[in-house]
Amino acid sequence: MILLNPMTETEYSDWIYDSIKEYAEEKTKAGNFKKETSMDQAEEEFNQLLPIGRETKDHHLFTLRHEESKQVVGNLWIHVKEEQKEIFIYDIKILENKRGSGYGKEALKALDSFASEMGISKISLHVFGHNKIAISLYQKSGYEVTNVLMSKSL
Repeated sequence: MILLNPMTETEYSDWIYDSIKEYAEEKTKAGNFKKETSMDQAEEEFNQLLPIGRETKDHHLFTLRHEESKQVVGNLWIHVKEEQKEIFIYDIKILENKRGSGYGKEALKALDSFASEMGISKISLHVFGHNKIAISLYQKSGYEVTNVLMSKSL
């Protein structure tokens, strides 16, 4: 089992820098950002989404912990849209040395429980097309493709 523990300020400080950097890299790899400006663009997007950090209304930032050992296995950032009864997953990350152990699937199950307790009926997310491992995890966890954006580089 995975516990969804609210991030501490220290955990948030570590997470935000790494997440912005990784997001900039992913957006560059997907062809959405130019490498030279990717960090600035990513930081700008994060600042728009989380204007007051972990205290931003309707956003939940969790440290994922193994229930028995209390060991950190990853992080999760969601936005709860109560009126639409929907959660949007902005970021879910299992630590590299913890991947392949079922923690991603367990984290999604914990999120399902969290959503059910709040009366939420839908969970959505975006995944980069080149992230085949994540796509497989989401499909195995019951997520279905709702949109496909395609492009061709010339």
